[in-house]
Amino acid sequence: LEVIPSATMSANQSRSAGTAWGEASSKGDIGASVKYGITSTITLDATVNPDFSQVESDAFQVEVNQRFPNFFSEKRPFFMEGAGIFTLAGQGNDNSLQSAIHTRRIADPVFGAKVTGSIGRLTFGSLTALDQAPGRNLPDGDPDTGKDRLFNIVRGQYSLGPSNYVGALAVDSEFAGGYNRVVGADLSWRVSSAQRISGFALASTTRDPHAQDSKSGVGLQGGYDYSTRRLVLVGYGEHYDKDFQMDTAFINRVGLTSGWGFAEYSFYPPKTKTWLLRLSPFSFTQGGRDRFAGGNELLQVSGIRARFARNGNFRADRFDGFETWAGRRFDRARYRMFGGVQLYRWLSVDGQLSFGDAVYYDRIDPFQGRSRDSNVGMTLQPSGRLSQSLNYRRVVFNRKATGDRVYDLDLIYSRTTYQFSRQFFVRSILQYDSSRSRVLTDFLSSYELRPGTVVFAGYGSLIERREYLDGQWISNRGDYETSQRGLFFKASYLHRF
Repeated sequence: LEVIPSATMSANQSRSAGTAWGEASSKGDIGASVKYGITSTITLDATVNPDFSQVESDAFQVEVNQRFPNFFSEKRPFFMEGAGIFTLAGQGNDNSLQSAIHTRRIADPVFGAKVTGSIGRLTFGSLTALDQAPGRNLPDGDPDTGKDRLFNIVRGQYSLGPSNYVGALAVDSEFAGGYNRVVGADLSWRVSSAQRISGFALASTTRDPHAQDSKSGVGLQGGYDYSTRRLVLVGYGEHYDKDFQMDTAFINRVGLTSGWGFAEYSFYPPKTKTWLLRLSPFSFTQGGRDRFAGGNELLQVSGIRARFARNGNFRADRFDGFETWAGRRFDRARYRMFGGVQLYRWLSVDGQLSFGDAVYYDRIDPFQGRSRDSNVGMTLQPSGRLSQSLNYRRVVFNRKATGDRVYDLDLIYSRTTYQFSRQFFVRSILQYDSSRSRVLTDFLSSYELRPGTVVFAGYGSLIERREYLDGQWISNRGDYETSQRGLFFKASYLHRF
């Protein structure tokens, strides 16, 4: 039995008008985490009133003109531990369902409990969490303001032999009298050392809090993988009803029937050519129908990948085909290049460039455009104590018919870490997003006496370019100034019984 009580003190302040700061809001909070070995193979993890203030900020992503939602990975230790048991066979890759249980959907839990373990051939996991964020973030006057969402997830896998299993999943999300319930099964079967088949079937039933009737839908996916040292063949098909819904999932879109195939063959040059390790031409084809967008789509990608000495890699490919958005068909001819290399033990660099056709995803007036997306990054580690990452991305979008500039944006990300000793480190993150004219700062220091017994101190601020005019803030005008800032102090102590 392990118990980790924690205490957090925080102070936050926002600029109210002009140069005036509002009154600082201070708050103290306590919480606790528990780990209990029910048996030698079954473990209970629980947390009450957890505080994740020490988790680093998400890196800025391009949020302008995105057809699909941005994916942010889980960083909170409670949800990361044992997360693999909740993975469905075949999810991810170029399929619409990226994650069936994406715990970032649980935004601000006041309580969470997990049971994970195995009995014989059965591996299982359950997750229960009460999330206070959804009701709290509703607009004033909404009858569901202040209500919490309850998640219950149960998962099991039964081993059919080495690397083979059949699984089941049940999910229930309850909010303000409404619900979303999903049940399903999946299969992963290694036919031979080079071949695998996988797939899942899901069925959902959903009722909106303010609706009388419920809606239901199914989601299906199946795939085949063949992989040897030289040849890789992959094929997947998927179907999602328009009314399929899964609140715990990260899924790009529903109302879709699609399939894709991938083929790659690798050449290995003679060992005398020590600089070139592998050369792999490949082809990817995807097609289907999006019933919400109102049409068909087709994508053909042809390219080549290379691996070099010093962890070097390079990829170049070309897009061809079309996509449908808001009932209209748009071209998607595009070129892309990616590369990276470990120049020295202490320096690695990487970059990418893509340009060609693009779509302005407006539901009322979409149009064909051309864009250029470039990115360059480096990681510097002059010593075992210091690590510095720096990344710059620029996106430019023009209207294809006239060449007029629609938008351009710049993203800059810097992360610096210095490890003074095994117990003590400091971290600094600076981010800039020109599309929102904002700079985010995130500073953290941590002293870990032993795992679980840690003291954190942090400071964060949001710097924005905006102007206070006629009683309201107007973005992208005036000078950059700090609009929000906050301090926190957190301590936790691990006690074993």
